[in-house]
Amino acid sequence: MGELSSPRDRDRVGVVVPYDFALDREMWRWVPERVTLHVTRTPFVATPADAAQARLISDPAMVRRAARDVLTPGPAVVAYSCTSGSFVGGVAGEAALREAVLAAGAPAAVTTAGSLVAACAELGVTRLAVATPYVDDLTGLLADFLAGAGVDTVARHGLGLLGHIWTTTPEQVAAAVRAADHPDAQAVFVSCTNLPTYDAIAGLERELGKPVLTANQVTMWAALRAAGHAAVGPGQTLVDGPSVPPVLRVVDAADPGSTEPGPADLDPAVLGTAAEPGPAPLLKVRVRLPDESGALARLTAAVAEVGGNILSLSVHGRDAGTVVDEMLVGGGVTADRLSRVIRRRLRGSGPDTVQVTPADPHELVDGPTRALDLVAAARGRDGLFDGLAALLHADEVGTGPVAAGTHVLELTAPAGPPVLACRDWAPFTVTERARGEAFLRAGAATPAPRATVLLPGGAELVAEPASGEETAELDVLLRTCLAGEPAVDWTPADLAGLLAPVAAPALLLRTAAGDLVGVAALLGTDAGVPEPVVVLHPCLRGAGVGRWLRGRLGSGVAA
Repeated sequence: MGELSSPRDRDRVGVVVPYDFALDREMWRWVPERVTLHVTRTPFVATPADAAQARLISDPAMVRRAARDVLTPGPAVVAYSCTSGSFVGGVAGEAALREAVLAAGAPAAVTTAGSLVAACAELGVTRLAVATPYVDDLTGLLADFLAGAGVDTVARHGLGLLGHIWTTTPEQVAAAVRAADHPDAQAVFVSCTNLPTYDAIAGLERELGKPVLTANQVTMWAALRAAGHAAVGPGQTLVDGPSVPPVLRVVDAADPGSTEPGPADLDPAVLGTAAEPGPAPLLKVRVRLPDESGALARLTAAVAEVGGNILSLSVHGRDAGTVVDEMLVGGGVTADRLSRVIRRRLRGSGPDTVQVTPADPHELVDGPTRALDLVAAARGRDGLFDGLAALLHADEVGTGPVAAGTHVLELTAPAGPPVLACRDWAPFTVTERARGEAFLRAGAATPAPRATVLLPGGAELVAEPASGEETAELDVLLRTCLAGEPAVDWTPADLAGLLAPVAAPALLLRTAAGDLVGVAALLGTDAGVPEPVVVLHPCLRGAGVGRWLRGRLGSGVAA
């Protein structure tokens, strides 16, 4: 029986919080009425609220188990709601937590620290003041995390608390924010989801003249946005937006030099019209950029300007002077508008510099995880080529001729002829070449599961992938099979080639005692099309075992 599952409900949000979290009611205040939070806590640990505690409550294996606890209602996203737990391991640690939540089965994942970085990007903040309840070393780790994410901490103020943080009053929080603020700071962040902040944000923003971001605020904002909802927070810049919406200062499509609003660039919300209901489109954006400081900032500013949400970003090498940045962008923006604003931000880029196409939601899984999944699913040459096509977003993959007039990538395979990939929508990059060849190497080394077959007399034979080290056993089997035939010479290299061809490892057939009695492999030919070769001990001839082995070669070993 498979696991029970529920349909994903965009009105449900799963939340994992630390064992000592005490502000459930406040977290709900950012949530619109139709949305439900499903909250679970990590196991209790007896330690002060310091860096050691943060590491204990953010163990990815434990977070994965906790995330699994809130999946039955079918939430659209699961949030790990703890600031220190999500920044204590640095940028890599925060990414590991999101991966743990996704590995538990969540359709989307956010963390408090990651949401803070996203909020800073949304508001264009690169210089931040931070107010925390922590001791100094833990506050320092927050600054280190922000630096790793490209945000400078220009001032900090900590309360030095080691427990019962939730007892801090809103007035004490406001005092800490004032103490942390600095003229160079573009915004102030209040760390820790156990601090009450909802009622203080709007007044502090009016007083300081800058955004005030808080842990529960950014977490709920990011989680709700991932689920397709807007957070509730009157007077809060992150939630309500600035008093003058930046979308009103855009370039009119009819006049690229103008800075006045153009009708094609105004959001439906600005015009007072309602957007059509339905799921927001996911777009893949490829942009060729000069390899220079500030180029990526201009690109992300363009996405933010149209309300897009960058869900993933990877950089592809192209040549010595340029790179190709690939992003997955959500948020409901149209491909045409996103392309137009990016071109304006990049100051007159050519027609092939920006490419925006619809994306498959499966691409939201990070690249290494997706590649491993595809390798695991590949069985035999056809399965390997299908996986390679999915990894490279290619229209066709094979060893023969490909369609004319397309972009073609030639990949070196571990053995056999080169593998060709082609597609129409974009040229391949050197990064994709490296990915493709690594995929072929991994696929050639992917073992198939073991399988067994019973002979009419009741004897059991086991088929399993070769490791490549069985050359001595293979030599004995071949000499037994060819006994009485004209002498044939072969080298150790010949034996190794039979055990490890390009499409998949050879299959070895053994008795229950471990004796090698058969070998099957797909070997390359002059025509470039692998053919099955089966070698059986004379005692097995005529028992149908050869057909069984040949069938396993076609689709991988199947029980």
